[in-house]
Amino acid sequence: MAFGSGITVGGRNRGGHRAFTLIELLVVVAIISLLISILLPSLSNARQQARATKCLSNLRVLGQGLTMYVTDYRDVLVPGRLPKIDDCNAYADILGGRKYRPTFVAMMSRAVGAPPFEDPKACKTETDKFGEAGDRQNYSYEVYVCPSVSEWTDERNGSYGYNYQFLGNSRLFDDEDIHSYKNWPLQITRIRYPARTVAAGDCMGTAAAYPPAERQPYEISERPPFEEDLKVAECYGNEGFNLDPPRVDPVNGEIAGYKHSPPVRSAADPRHRDAANILWVDSHAGALTLRELGYQFEQNGSVGLDGDNTLWSGNGLDVPWTPEFTPSW
Repeated sequence: MAFGSGITVGGRNRGGHRAFTLIELLVVVAIISLLISILLPSLSNARQQARATKCLSNLRVLGQGLTMYVTDYRDVLVPGRLPKIDDCNAYADILGGRKYRPTFVAMMSRAVGAPPFEDPKACKTETDKFGEAGDRQNYSYEVYVCPSVSEWTDERNGSYGYNYQFLGNSRLFDDEDIHSYKNWPLQITRIRYPARTVAAGDCMGTAAAYPPAERQPYEISERPPFEEDLKVAECYGNEGFNLDPPRVDPVNGEIAGYKHSPPVRSAADPRHRDAANILWVDSHAGALTLRELGYQFEQNGSVGLDGDNTLWSGNGLDVPWTPEFTPSW
């Protein structure tokens, strides 16, 4: 018996054509669900690969900027970040305006051709139109931020770090001597193996000094203007612009969190399928695991201090940077 058009009895409609039964519909739904469950990981992997590819593209653009910067400044490599002297020094004229203590990526911005900040400020005590203090502004152009960690926009807690120890440490030995740079200026001609020397790359910040279970989520600079830096060493991205090499000497040498007690190191970040994207001094880029880069790990999973610096020192030597280090041929 049928109650209205299209209602079936015994699996057939009025026209005599067989209709889907409830069981058949459930089977179709189950098959579709199974296909979706199979395809979703592939789609996720494709997205991850797309982000890794875009990150490599960013680093290649930064590599071109590094090459042009070196050419413009008589072979001198870019510094990691200009030192803190007072609330308006040191500064540099970057693409977009005068900027207080720019990092290496902002220093290269004229060569890169992309303004790092929409409203750069020349003093720490100034705030931009977004309410960000002059020493903790957020990057406004995507080339300066890895797409896999797109929220890491704070210039201090950035996603890309620089091999500052061996290529351009502009921290001061003596705060009273504003020219007592620890390892800058350094000419690129002092780098013996530019194709085998890390320039920059994905950096996890000082979270590297802690076991993975103790590392905390990234924290952007959400704090009142002019407040002293909230330095949370366990957080991903903390001091992210400073990329420490595998072997560091925290007593006689240098380390990203050198003012932290105890000092804490940074390291490359294997955010792309267990590999970190790396820019080399000769401007090519590629992905390597942390072990391939020379890092070693403690039993608790933290990044140790006694890795291999062969790919970092510039001359192929496995030594930590200390004030006595001199690039040699």
